[in-house]
Amino acid sequence: MEDDFLKYSKHFSVSCMSNAKWRKLFLALAKTDINIRQAEWSFIDSEHTINLPLPSERDLLESRFADGRFQPFEYKWILSIKIPRQFRFKDKVGYFVKQDVDLIKSIASELGEMPIFETEEGIEIRGYDK
Repeated sequence: MEDDFLKYSKHFSVSCMSNAKWRKLFLALAKTDINIRQAEWSFIDSEHTINLPLPSERDLLESRFADGRFQPFEYKWILSIKIPRQFRFKDKVGYFVKQDVDLIKSIASELGEMPIFETEEGIEIRGYDK
């Protein structure tokens, strides 16, 4: 498993987040009343993305996710998480659900240096950079 990680992570020149840093951020966000219901997750070993909410405290173990809503993978496999300011559950149908990305940025800045970038749609938390 570690060999696989080294194989995929070598494609990036900068590692911005460690297992500990991801966990610290996830725990801080989970302890607030912020409700991020949709985020686009990318991983270092795949071109595919998945849409999941941010994890709750019960989803988090020391260096990986608990089995359940998330697959039990280590946080260090996360390439990025994009969180939109608003989204619809169905494209072009229904109302917009707003997500407080400014609160995420505020909480993250209290934790120290976190790689959070503004995007047109919201924010992106990067685990790696080229």
